[in-house]
Amino acid sequence: MEQAEWAWAENAIRDLVVGLALFDAESRAVIWNPRAQTLTGWSAGQALGESAETLLARLATQSPTPDSVAARLRAAFAEPADCPIEVELATGDHPARVLSFEFFPLRGENANRIGTGLVLRDVTQERNADAMKSQLLSTVSHELRTPLASIKGFATTLLRQDVKWDEKTQREFLKIIEDETDRLTEIIDNLLDMSQIEAGALRVAREPLQLRSLIREVVDEMRMRTEAHYFVVDLPAELPLVLADSRRIRQVLQNLIGNAIKYSPRGQITIACQVADHHVIVSVADQGEGIPARYLTKIFERFFQVDGATTRRVGGSGLGLAIARSIVEAHNGKIWAQSEAGQGSTFYFTLPLVENDEAAK
Repeated sequence: MEQAEWAWAENAIRDLVVGLALFDAESRAVIWNPRAQTLTGWSAGQALGESAETLLARLATQSPTPDSVAARLRAAFAEPADCPIEVELATGDHPARVLSFEFFPLRGENANRIGTGLVLRDVTQERNADAMKSQLLSTVSHELRTPLASIKGFATTLLRQDVKWDEKTQREFLKIIEDETDRLTEIIDNLLDMSQIEAGALRVAREPLQLRSLIREVVDEMRMRTEAHYFVVDLPAELPLVLADSRRIRQVLQNLIGNAIKYSPRGQITIACQVADHHVIVSVADQGEGIPARYLTKIFERFFQVDGATTRRVGGSGLGLAIARSIVEAHNGKIWAQSEAGQGSTFYFTLPLVENDEAAK
């Protein structure tokens, strides 16, 4: 190969988006490109000249099951196959991630094997996406089955010809069917919103908004959903306009107040606002059983639900708070929670104030 051609090949190897390692006939590393350095945490200086046995064993020590991983990697190196090996590793300064190892033989002009190549890929996102899809299917199938079974059961009961139901009983059955239909609608709406968020297609139409009116409307609506709670609305005398999408912020308030109703059997629910430097802090507080401190940052993750009797009783898709977080962040705001076991929970989120020039438009 001429010098110009070799320089071209070196540039191609260097700029590959996958990790590439090449081992000679003595199984020693002779090529270790920058992406391989990134994925393994080892520089070319640390890897070149080392035996494949040493490098693979060293990688295996960063897995939860080093012995079995080392054995699999050694076997794949000795007899490369078409099927990549996926291994969870914690390499360098990176948290645990899934790397794909794909070995292939290097052959000379007479087809004799003169070395071995290794292609490394980070497939963590793909595996996380697969796990999320599996969890989504499991969650949706479970959450849809419950209201559908209830709707089917009560509709079938009402249609029975051998029983004549009085008007009060009929209305009770129809009210259950209505509630379960609303539950189905909420699940489907959450799934549609989450699909928009995942696709980066969530849009917010931010306009000057009178938050006082919106909060009172939502509270009046949510008050109709419970007889076991009473609501306190604590708003400052002067509440400036915020820059927000009224439909989306209504959705956030409905989610937080709805959770307060579901996760506190009775008692007071307080909705309050505070005006800070350039934003308003909205809070929703309940008198429920509270959330363990270790879960306070996880509750805004997709599909995460605190394990407990109340969660199992009320159900849910585990998407509501994740959607609320995405909506608030799309407004350049923040959302968080404070809670103590047995002392209830308070959820906060911020919205930006309307600046003077925006209010004048």
